[in-house]
Amino acid sequence: MLSVRLLALNAGGSSGVPRYTATLTRAVAGVAGEFPELDLSIVTDAAGAERIGPVALPVRRLPASAGKDKLHLRLLVEHAAPSLLRGDLVHFFDVGMPVRIRRTPYTVTFHDASISYPGWGFSRAQLAYKGRLYPRSLAHAARVVAVSQFAKDEAVARFGVDPARIEVVRSGPGFAPSGSAPSSPRDARPYVLFAGSLTRNKNVPFLVRAFARADVAADLVLAGAALDDATAVEEAIAASPSPERVRIVPRPSDDELDALYRGALAFAFPSRYEGFGFPPLEAMGRGCPVLASDIPPLRELLDGGAMLLPLDEEAWAAALRRVVGDETLRAELRSASAATVARYSWADTARGLCRVLSEAGSR
Repeated sequence: MLSVRLLALNAGGSSGVPRYTATLTRAVAGVAGEFPELDLSIVTDAAGAERIGPVALPVRRLPASAGKDKLHLRLLVEHAAPSLLRGDLVHFFDVGMPVRIRRTPYTVTFHDASISYPGWGFSRAQLAYKGRLYPRSLAHAARVVAVSQFAKDEAVARFGVDPARIEVVRSGPGFAPSGSAPSSPRDARPYVLFAGSLTRNKNVPFLVRAFARADVAADLVLAGAALDDATAVEEAIAASPSPERVRIVPRPSDDELDALYRGALAFAFPSRYEGFGFPPLEAMGRGCPVLASDIPPLRELLDGGAMLLPLDEEAWAAALRRVVGDETLRAELRSASAATVARYSWADTARGLCRVLSEAGSR
């Protein structure tokens, strides 16, 4: 039996990769019985264990934190833990690497190559760290899991990874609601929703300008953490002819975001770069029509389920006018999106990961 440690120290965070880690860890626990050759256990911290919740796998908690103030501690433990914990294989839910690479076989998950685009949400220290980590980690990993075909192509093109060592295991359809989501206020104005961190690759100032051009009878709600592009977003809002119709909901909880998806007229996602892209799928899964940028990863993932648009402000303004003013179009998009999101399953993602782990451990 292959002893596998699932290193989930980042599961307590709130961005896309921590959500992926926590949700997939739960899903792996749910399908573990289908893989008797794997002896799986989870390594995380207190915040991660709380986010993952009760699971039918052994959980070992280590003294680390996903909080920014203790990021250095998490990284130290993340690098040292695999060499301290006995096991045949360690899996990182992001790109990571144990210090003692020759003694600890490991697999990693590749989400995107955003570190190759300076200024897209990373500090200089993060770029320096990741710039050294990614090439070494990907070069020494027993196998690499890519969350999409586009992510695999990026790993090959930007880091020179042998495509034969990369397995595409598509992510599931984002977070699942807890069942206790608050209802949207009945007297709230109609709104178009964006969800995601306010980083440059998300292209939110573009959306604010296109929304102003559209001049529709609705508000624009921006739900996400105010990160490196927050100033540009605020400036775009201030320059808008109706700034009072644009509001930011900082760091919504899963239940709050669930309610926002369900109450929105439409979801707008003009991102310039994604490795996968949870928010459009999350919106689709809640019956919210989706407008998204026509870029390779979103074409791959949203195939047939969304209105895909070039990154042109007038094109987006026209599309916003159409989707806000035409209930028939919204109904058509809801129907198409339901078929698209039905192709995604966290259980299938978990099975795909377990197969990769079994293959990596048998070599």
